[in-house]
Amino acid sequence: MESFFNQFTYSYFSHPLRVCMSYSEHFWFSSRLGCKLAIGSMKAFIHAIYPDLFITSTSDLLAEIQEDMKKVGCR
Repeated sequence: MESFFNQFTYSYFSHPLRVCMSYSEHFWFSSRLGCKLAIGSMKAFIHAIYPDLFITSTSDLLAEIQEDMKKVGCR
């Protein structure tokens, strides 16, 4: 059981280190990204029903996320 716990702990916390972020930096960045994507998904569905609403929201969101990704982690 201890081996499983050690492996789980290593794999759980190794990703933030591989992308040059602390656990809390990774947590907050991923949380903000998840919120942006959730809102973007709702806008995309609304746009599918009413094409005159949120015309550029998906393209704008993708550009914003690309910029966000350039500013975090390993550079």
